[in-house]
Amino acid sequence: MINSINVNDFNNEIAIISLAGRFPEAKDIDSFWQNLRDGVESISRLTDEELINSGVSLDILNNPNYVKASAVLSDIELFDANFFAYSAKEAELIDPQQRLFLELAWEAIEKAGYDPHTYNGLIGVYAGVGMNRYLVNNVYPHHQLLETVDPLQLIISNDKDFLPTRVAYKLNLTGTAVNVQTACSTSLVAVHLACQSLLNCECDMALAGGVTLSIPQKIGYLHQEGMILSPDGHCRAFDAKAQGTIASSGAGIVVLKRLKDAIADRDHIHAIIKGSAINNDGAMKVGFTAPSVSGQAAVISEAQAIAGVDAETISYIEAHGTATPLGDPIEIAALTQAFSQSTDKKGFCAIGSLKTNLGHLDTAAGVAGLIKTVLALQHKMLPPSLHFETPNPKIDFANSPFYVNTTLTEWKTNNTPRRAGVSSFGIGGTNAHVILEEAPLEIKNLKLKIKNSKDAIERPLHLLVLSAKTASALEKATANLITHLKEHPELNLGDVAYTLNSGRRGFNYRRMLICQDLEDAVKTLGSLAAQQVSTNYTEITERSVVFMFPGQGSQYVNMAREIYETETVFKEQVDYCSEILKPLLGLDLRHILYPSEENIDEASKQLQQTAVAQPAIFVIEYALATLWQSYGVEPQAAIGHSIGEYVAATLAEVFSLEDALSLVAARGQMMQQLPTGSMLSIPLPADKIKSLLGQELSVAAINQPSQCVVSGSTAAVDTLQNQLAAQGIECRQLHTSHAFHSQMMEPILKAFTERVKKVTLNPPKLPYISNLTGTWITVTQATNPDYYAQHLRSTVLFAQGVEKLLATPEQVLLEVGPGHTLTTLVKRHPDKAAAQTVLTSVRHPQEKQSDNHVLFTTLGQLWLAGVKVDWFGFYSHQEHYRLPLPTYPFERQRYWIDPPQKTAWGQLQALPTPSQLWTSLVQGGQNQANTRNAELNELTYQENRQWLDRLCTAYINSAFKQLGAFSNAEEKYSLEDLLSQCHISPRYQQLFSIWLQILVEQGQLQEQEGLFTGLLPCSQDYINEHLEEVRVRFATSSLVDLNLVQRCGENLAAIVVEQEPLEIFNELVYQKENNGSYSESPLNTYYNSILHSSLGQVIKLLPLPQASASDAFSIKSRLEHNNHKSEISLQRKPDIFQPEKLSALHSRPDLPNSYLAPRNEIEQKIADIWEELLGIKQVGIHDNFFKLGGDSLIAVQVLSRIRNIFSIRLSVANLFESPTIAEIVPKLEKQLDPDTSLGAGEREEITI
Repeated sequence: MINSINVNDFNNEIAIISLAGRFPEAKDIDSFWQNLRDGVESISRLTDEELINSGVSLDILNNPNYVKASAVLSDIELFDANFFAYSAKEAELIDPQQRLFLELAWEAIEKAGYDPHTYNGLIGVYAGVGMNRYLVNNVYPHHQLLETVDPLQLIISNDKDFLPTRVAYKLNLTGTAVNVQTACSTSLVAVHLACQSLLNCECDMALAGGVTLSIPQKIGYLHQEGMILSPDGHCRAFDAKAQGTIASSGAGIVVLKRLKDAIADRDHIHAIIKGSAINNDGAMKVGFTAPSVSGQAAVISEAQAIAGVDAETISYIEAHGTATPLGDPIEIAALTQAFSQSTDKKGFCAIGSLKTNLGHLDTAAGVAGLIKTVLALQHKMLPPSLHFETPNPKIDFANSPFYVNTTLTEWKTNNTPRRAGVSSFGIGGTNAHVILEEAPLEIKNLKLKIKNSKDAIERPLHLLVLSAKTASALEKATANLITHLKEHPELNLGDVAYTLNSGRRGFNYRRMLICQDLEDAVKTLGSLAAQQVSTNYTEITERSVVFMFPGQGSQYVNMAREIYETETVFKEQVDYCSEILKPLLGLDLRHILYPSEENIDEASKQLQQTAVAQPAIFVIEYALATLWQSYGVEPQAAIGHSIGEYVAATLAEVFSLEDALSLVAARGQMMQQLPTGSMLSIPLPADKIKSLLGQELSVAAINQPSQCVVSGSTAAVDTLQNQLAAQGIECRQLHTSHAFHSQMMEPILKAFTERVKKVTLNPPKLPYISNLTGTWITVTQATNPDYYAQHLRSTVLFAQGVEKLLATPEQVLLEVGPGHTLTTLVKRHPDKAAAQTVLTSVRHPQEKQSDNHVLFTTLGQLWLAGVKVDWFGFYSHQEHYRLPLPTYPFERQRYWIDPPQKTAWGQLQALPTPSQLWTSLVQGGQNQANTRNAELNELTYQENRQWLDRLCTAYINSAFKQLGAFSNAEEKYSLEDLLSQCHISPRYQQLFSIWLQILVEQGQLQEQEGLFTGLLPCSQDYINEHLEEVRVRFATSSLVDLNLVQRCGENLAAIVVEQEPLEIFNELVYQKENNGSYSESPLNTYYNSILHSSLGQVIKLLPLPQASASDAFSIKSRLEHNNHKSEISLQRKPDIFQPEKLSALHSRPDLPNSYLAPRNEIEQKIADIWEELLGIKQVGIHDNFFKLGGDSLIAVQVLSRIRNIFSIRLSVANLFESPTIAEIVPKLEKQLDPDTSLGAGEREEITI
């Protein structure tokens, strides 16, 4: 059917197959369109209380130029960390922009109806992100938090470069993943690049978009005349009153495919991209931030040319429309210039700007405008552009093709598809333009043709599956689907089922139901009736399956008839086998299997004859097995009962299908020629009845340990039955014509062996159980013709074979044949575990359920149990379309680091006196700091700081002299010369270079082209004078420990050349060989805890100059005691130096194992480490580190903590091998000294 469209007509066009977005006052695409349609301005007017709570000072608040407006995107602090397998702590560190984009990417790909794990193609992602204000405002000020975070983890969590690769990793996208940054045009440029990647076949599907979050959100802004921000929070694009826009927050993504592929794959096509182009303004404009008529006109013209459309056929333009007095006229002039190349028609093209609704989305602006226009094309309506009253006097609309659309208007067309252009222009000059067209009408007509076609086999029933990572999310997904189906009664249930089944990832919490139509689905989902809806939790997502093939006696007329009529694969196999058997049987087996109403009785009699029954059973079972395999249900093993073993052997490729059919036909015919006999099922173990058998009876089968089947002459069987009945033992004769697996089969053994010799026997490729041995078939047995003769004569050891299979209780046993004979036997076996799943394929003849209902229910049960299903195989002979359905219901929780409490910005100058800032200094280490006021104002601070800088520079100057540098005042020295001359340790070479630059900046050294010369002399008197002056100036301040400054300064020269000095000068430079970095040492932790908890808490409130030479010495200290002797313990004190708790620990995620608390001190220590680094409370000893959200980066930190506490080294590999506390602790205990107690150790003291 799909070939009725010539896909070659769409070679260079791109289909938009999914939209996803979150915008102010719009949580999804539907609410976004409602706001656009209704002309809603999504700008919030902020109250003074909200602004003050956000840290805005009263001075700023009362400034007449302060605009109390913001475009607020709700719930940006929320995220479903558990869904994406992030630990709570890592989730809090990740840029919220990237978190939001990740969730949207998942939504977008699901709305497209695809699961990347099963998609047979490359999926790319092109995306850009705005400035990371969260890192600057919320994360970075928390110094103690940063000390606990691996720097690489912080970078990966926040750097813009990792946005597309994060999405690619979490969604398993294996195509191109490209970060795009072109300022305001970022996301539309991303769309263009994604289109090019698709056309170049670099990927087969692509996500493209952008995200921007303004943090904090609830603050206004100071309006400045002539700048981009509006004076009143309104954006009046193209209006005479236009004075700018307002910053906004949001995100948008489109999913793209080559149009011809989207048509072939029956995707839901929202619109098509006819062409796109990007360029840059270059230097031919007023300034870097200014727009350019020529640049914009060129990109628009190029896009139209690539699209192959005349401007006159474009009836709407979504403009960049920032509402600036300069930008708007330039944009209209550029559009007019581009359109004039192909038309002189006036006033035919509507124009609008999304920025009038919700402000400027920065990096997400372009894709948001694209989504708006796609929605307008879909709804055939033009939404209003807001706040337009009088045209900008610099815009000559009357002589242009354009008019501003100010009301909701029907989008009419004149015999051409609706087309639109979308523009996005970035500061710096990168311009993008895209030409859109409504989805092809042919595709909509094709859907109707397929649904009304007599050729299309529409299944009478549909299997719907839902899954989630938690039970509550599964309930929410169910409720969302019910709501959606109620709101869209026009949907085809087959399309709904196809999209849900093939386009969603399967998670552990699962639900399935069988229904006839949309109304039935809504009713069934709403009631969740146990007989119609099944729900299960499975830990295994690729559970193995064993096929069980029943033997003769299970057959009946019309077995699997509905399956034959609706499932193409099954029908093809039955037809093929029947055609092969025609000359062998002398009849068409299909006439017996599926007779007309008037021939049912005759067919039933024929089907009881062994010569017909055995081939019929084989054909049905083989066709069913092939059908299951087409659904992706591949057996890991098999077992057959008597003739059923031939089906297992055929699947194992011991025989070819053709040879198997010939053997089965011959086997049945030879048996048919033997004298008739009977078979008796007896509820006793075989060894209990052997003494009663005599010469005419044999044990034909042992089906259960306590049940067997006896076979022989009818008279002997009747006698035994009467004998047992007299003892109160009820037996049942089977409906067979002959005494199989008894001595009555012996006359044909030789002949059948010779018949088997005529076919090729191959080693089995699939393991299966032998009826002869009750264990796995061997190659010798499978390839020996005598085996098959013995097989028809000897006892069927089915119970023993089942016992072998039940030893692996996690595998599913699936009966592949008519009825449920084997299923019943397995369920009654004493070794069957309660959780063992045993299923049937076809109804029992007495059951009134339809064949399709039984088949689809079993398929659903297999999926519920964790068996892998190939949904594309399931729908391979159906023609269904993907639909945009509700996506995963994220269970978002608050993962947010609040900025530290601080004085509101702008309030510093309003303080009465600076001394009121400091009422106390916090404790540092174990030394209690005295509380004192510091008589210091900003000017005094700056002057004192300069004196301290000069003193520290003098010490550096003196150190160079002591090292013998610049011995010849006139000679020029390179850095390498000085390093060699002064014998500087390699670890200090970077620091040495910094010292040189400090001396140059202070005017004490000259540099020219990398050569240094002319170091000014610095006498000891000069140093003493400055030291005395600094003492006086800082006499009342505890901010600077001058004794420490003096001692360090006097020993600089010795420190940089000695092999093992006390490394305290610069933690960013020093790297201690073999033992980790100095920044991880207890000593550095001590100093940093002092610095960040005291000096940093106070001085950060002042407008400090850039770092200088004195920074290295400005450490708040109460180290002076014991005659000014500073003693520092090198032993880490966890109870003292615990970092501040920035947010509460999050709840333990939903894990398959229950919580078990630590049982001893070591386990508790490890649990504490995990809880802190993962941000999770109540970590149990059996909780998997990686299922808690851990990864290799966090693992490194965990092992570092373990090393610091226990002085034991473990590798990351150890944690991968033993990912629970219960598993890792024994590895620790093996290395622990039995005499070592936790926290014990010698105290080492070093004098500074």
